[in-house]
Amino acid sequence: MTGPQATRNTMPYWFGNERGFTLVEVVIVIVIAGILATVALQSGSHIFETAKVEETKQELDALTFATVGNPELENNGVRSDFGYVGDIGAMPANLDALYSNPGGYTTWNGPYIANRFTQITDDFKKDAWGTDYTYAGGVEITSTGSGSNIVRKTAGSASELLVNQVAGIILDADGSPPGSVYKDSISVRLTIPNGAGASITKMTIPDLGGYFGFDSIPIGNHDIEIIYQPTDDTIKRFVSVIPNSELYSEYALAANVWYDTTGGWSPGITHISGSDSLYADCHGFYFWIENNSGSDITVSSATLTWSPPSTFFRYIIWDGTIVFDRVNPKAGSGELITFSSPQLIIDGQRIKIDFDFFKGSPTGGADADMDNLTFTVTFSDGSIFDVTTGACP
Repeated sequence: MTGPQATRNTMPYWFGNERGFTLVEVVIVIVIAGILATVALQSGSHIFETAKVEETKQELDALTFATVGNPELENNGVRSDFGYVGDIGAMPANLDALYSNPGGYTTWNGPYIANRFTQITDDFKKDAWGTDYTYAGGVEITSTGSGSNIVRKTAGSASELLVNQVAGIILDADGSPPGSVYKDSISVRLTIPNGAGASITKMTIPDLGGYFGFDSIPIGNHDIEIIYQPTDDTIKRFVSVIPNSELYSEYALAANVWYDTTGGWSPGITHISGSDSLYADCHGFYFWIENNSGSDITVSSATLTWSPPSTFFRYIIWDGTIVFDRVNPKAGSGELITFSSPQLIIDGQRIKIDFDFFKGSPTGGADADMDNLTFTVTFSDGSIFDVTTGACP
């Protein structure tokens, strides 16, 4: 066959039978695409929300470090960063104080927090949802923008940051305490921020044994001076006060400026008058002795006797060496204690003796305060003397 009819008949059999998608198929495709879009949107929304949470947590960390410093920042092994509280000595009244001086504070050394966007001056006060952080001058900073609170605490309580203790003992070059004669000639001065943008210097004098203490000290690196006035001998140091701490240090003058105030030499081991001191926690005490016999003396045991209360001690420490350590039972009044090894005290030598870790029972019990008591000490060489503790510092 020729002509148009022949041409038409030679085309493939399917050429004129093309078909599209049915309505059902189109609906199914649309439904599946919708489901996929919804899942992708939810997943993206969750990721975006998680990113906001992490961003807010990081900024809360930065606000915490701005307030109390980063404990991992050190200089020569000493913590160097204490933030706003370390410079001012008080909690910031608001978050603005971390970025700009609250009002002519001379000890303010900020800004302590960086603002991410200079054109948004209060960005550091808002979380990732644009909601202001909640802060009322305490130890908590809270983000509420996510619908559930995200909280950062700068400390367990404000007292951990502002009410710490700094204590120490002052001796001369050969380890002698000042005693009753010299203690009033020493002044200890500690300079700290006063909480209102300036500095204040606290002053005290040590007790007979050289012990001194300060309380209500804020965190930070603070200057301390120990001045022996007759010779203008001054020790200048700094103390690094960390949160919730009871800092204790020993300080030695450059010369041998103090001597036994008993006023003379006597045979055997003598007790250095005025050297009796309680520990800062009041659960132990120490004193100083001197060999005035003209020859070396070996001491192998000691007996400590006192009147009630009925208490028991764990340690005897001879010139820094533990010579008695018994956990259970501990030693009581009148008990002969044999040292772990005999101790030699050279003629003319001065030694510090500690009796420590007093408890209410021989097997433990509560800590026992040993203030305002008189103890009789007997050494194996026959030396006997009394030691009197004062009031708890």
